Amino acid sequence: MDRTPAALVERDGELALLRAAVADLRAGRSRVVAVEGAPGTGRTALLRYAAARARDAGCAVAHAAGSPTESALPLGIVTQLLAGPDTPGAPDPAALSLPALCELFLAAARERPLLLAVDDAQWADADSRRWLEALIRRARGAPLAILVAGTRGAVPAGRPGQDGRSDEAPAAVARLALRPLTPPGVAAMLAAAFDGPVDPAFAGAAAEACAGNPAVLRAVVDGIDADGLEPSAHTAAELPRRAAESVGDRTARMIDGLSEEHVRLLRAIAAAGPHLGPAALGELAALRTVPVSRALCLLTDTGLVEGADTPRTPPGVAERALAGLTGADRAALHARAAVLAPRSAPPAEPGPPADADPFSEGPDCDERAGWRLLNSPDDHVPAADRLRAADLLATCGHKTTVRRAAVLPRTLAHPDTPEPQRDALLALHWLIEDTAPTEESADVAARVPPLPVPPRGPAQEGVAALRGALSGALPPARVRALAGAALRPAPGHPPLFTTRLAACYALALADSYEDAAAGLDPIVAQARALGARTAVAAALAVRASVALRRGWLQEAEQDLAEVEWAASQGSGSVKSVPLTTALRILLHLERDEVDDAGRAATAEVPLRAVSGMWWPTFLYARGRLGLRAGDHGAALSDLLECGRGLLARGWTNPAFVPWRSAAALARLGGGERAGATRLAAAELAAARAWGSASAIGTALLAVGRVTEGERARAARDEAARLLLRGDTPAEWAAPRRARRVRALTGAHGAPTPPPGAGGRTPGPFPAAHAGEPVREELTAAETRAAELVREGLTNGAIALRLGVSRRMVEMHLSRVYRKLGLSGRADLSRPLPDKD
Repeated sequence: MDRTPAALVERDGELALLRAAVADLRAGRSRVVAVEGAPGTGRTALLRYAAARARDAGCAVAHAAGSPTESALPLGIVTQLLAGPDTPGAPDPAALSLPALCELFLAAARERPLLLAVDDAQWADADSRRWLEALIRRARGAPLAILVAGTRGAVPAGRPGQDGRSDEAPAAVARLALRPLTPPGVAAMLAAAFDGPVDPAFAGAAAEACAGNPAVLRAVVDGIDADGLEPSAHTAAELPRRAAESVGDRTARMIDGLSEEHVRLLRAIAAAGPHLGPAALGELAALRTVPVSRALCLLTDTGLVEGADTPRTPPGVAERALAGLTGADRAALHARAAVLAPRSAPPAEPGPPADADPFSEGPDCDERAGWRLLNSPDDHVPAADRLRAADLLATCGHKTTVRRAAVLPRTLAHPDTPEPQRDALLALHWLIEDTAPTEESADVAARVPPLPVPPRGPAQEGVAALRGALSGALPPARVRALAGAALRPAPGHPPLFTTRLAACYALALADSYEDAAAGLDPIVAQARALGARTAVAAALAVRASVALRRGWLQEAEQDLAEVEWAASQGSGSVKSVPLTTALRILLHLERDEVDDAGRAATAEVPLRAVSGMWWPTFLYARGRLGLRAGDHGAALSDLLECGRGLLARGWTNPAFVPWRSAAALARLGGGERAGATRLAAAELAAARAWGSASAIGTALLAVGRVTEGERARAARDEAARLLLRGDTPAEWAAPRRARRVRALTGAHGAPTPPPGAGGRTPGPFPAAHAGEPVREELTAAETRAAELVREGLTNGAIALRLGVSRRMVEMHLSRVYRKLGLSGRADLSRPLPDKD
């Protein structure tokens, strides 16, 4: 018997495909079908139809449904499926490996054809999604049909080679995209409900009021029928109100099913309107455990939010979202949104000047003023003003503009240029020379002296630190010392955005992530205060890179979301596009979101960005994605091109981009073990020459994977000792990465935390001397945070004042307590030490 629901109108193609899937299942063939559509479009009804046909055909059926309250429950979907009467139960699915968990279902399907129906897959937990992807890759081996219903992207694309099964192609996924009903479809559904055609005026009003959503239409029809009304032109006036009530009730039910953090984010969007970007919304909602991008995707998938760059709530949702707040709470939320709005407001769009630089990427007002000043023929323009203009433009990615102006050699040669400005200009020139060596239309290098050794002043120290780190010519300790000096204020020496960013990135390459993050905070705050939106985006991109290296995924997500939003508003630098794209790819890979990483990799990278500093980083990220997707040839091509670009610049330090390790795995995947071994050995030699623990440990992991026998065991053992010891580099101390090290090396047990470490910030305290902690100098950011505590501000208020995350404030204060030997906030009542 065909149990086609009467309400499934305009779904003939979908029903035919599901019938074919069940027929294939009976014949012993596998099928994978994704039913994708907005809530209320009939996804669940189609799954029930397929399940009923499969049962009538004698097949086994198991059903599971995702829910927002269980989206963080590991293997929640798998547990539901195993609990069905037609599938073998498992005492503890979490105790089984991924292949073993898949084999449970494959074995059951071999005994009796099995249909697995997963509804609301957008709420599936990450472990269940990985299991589903693995099962799709194995589905060809058994009579198994996998039906998944959900919003867009509910079914991950099966990719070969991610778990040792590169010899088998994944089962093809047939995707059914459910669209709203057309007016004739609405009329047909109404005719089925009222046992005959209805008044055309009523049908037209119903199509408009319900927007073609079958679930809303059914609710409206049920209400009219329950009230004893007729589907007439007179009754049509009731439809908009009833449809709005139906949508409101459904919205309330969805909100009730959200987690607390998702509700806070929804309320923040409702209060702010389309005036805040993702990062500011995450701050307003005080998200702690859920990345703002993932939370926004979930809310968008449910239909509660629309708009990616400036999220907003559809009509009727905002009031429902704010309904649970008191009047005072609403007022406070709106006030906090108003405080954040100026930081995130879209930039004005004045027209470009008539004499605009043809290489300009559309700078805002402050940047255009800097461009005019930099190109002024007036030799009486103070060197300090030219320097500030050149620094701002270089920070915003307009390095070509700075080079074409030839201002640096002209100002260097001017007799009235003070020595501190001359030193800073020289540092800025060589930083641009290193990071954009091919982006010049005038040969100015011959007119500029080399960077002195030792460097003079903070700007030169910052550039020397980055140059020494990228080339590996200086040991990590020397890089840290130079970068630290570059970030400390020096009387008479101008603090430059560009050289301080260089110093912070050098600290990250030397495994000093906390110092790098602490140095970046005042740079971001200063750029915000100046209103230099592109400079803010540039600094946030570097801060996101440091956070990702450190393993602070939420902080990386927040900064990256704001950078991407700024780019969508025209405030991003073309030259930073490879970096932000690479960070997005690597962030997705860090979370095992391979499909999302693939989509991120399709972003267009401007041709002008290919010669910039971050192009090798993009090639490396795309190569890493190729490795995860099993495309070893494409991965190797990207990684070798990355290596050629780095070697041409003399950037041999694997701490910047460990391209040889990744290329070794790509060669191994292509069957070239000898070539893989050579690449891994070269990476290890370069890492040992540099000397940082994270670089050596990463290289050892590659050696342990591409070699065999005793050499591989020795490399894995050394990597485990290096990366899982008590003073583990922060990059590898994050729990996810520590688990990965243990999986790759065969080590067991958790890393031993250093004495006194707690929370997410592992790392040894300074050694004690005579019973007292060693006193260290506070950074500017730490001093400011401590002063605000003394003013009585909470951590949240300090975060708003400084324009950083609450987590960063907590880190600053922890370092203040440690450096000053204080026990907590109460001890900050006494004066801070004089920095002079």
